[in-house]
Amino acid sequence: HLNRSFWRRAEAFGAARLREEVARLRQRRSALARRCLRGGGPLPARSIPDGRLRPFQPPGRAQILGYALRAGLPPEERERCARLATPELQYKDILDRRPFGG
Repeated sequence: HLNRSFWRRAEAFGAARLREEVARLRQRRSALARRCLRGGGPLPARSIPDGRLRPFQPPGRAQILGYALRAGLPPEERERCARLATPELQYKDILDRRPFGG
């Protein structure tokens, strides 16, 4: 159902327009990665000094990669970049602490 719904909406949106939007999104993501991330991409969890940005490592062989922020970011930008680099479990915890309903 979800796959059919997606492709129906994608067709209504227009294939060329969708490709343009995806390209813009990828460019923006790349620019933010260069601006925010140390190394510009994912790193092994052991290489991430900030525990709030270190992803959970399940038992076993799987290694979950995460992101480390560049040093020297101004506080406001560091906060924005941290929100983009926060792993899903920590982000869920942040959302759980927010009050519901306004």
